[in-house]
Amino acid sequence: MPANDLPPTENPTKIVSSDEILGGGNEIQIEHKGMIYRLRVTRQDKLILTK
Repeated sequence: MPANDLPPTENPTKIVSSDEILGGGNEIQIEHKGMIYRLRVTRQDKLILTK
């Protein structure tokens, strides 16, 4: 079955653009279970998540 023809799931994965998450910047900090993570755009225009 082609990917476009997949049946709907009960909890579909949400897609959010990196521009929406980063708000025009190149880095944000995310708090998860008391830990801080950094999501940033690299020089090669890729995303990296670090602790």
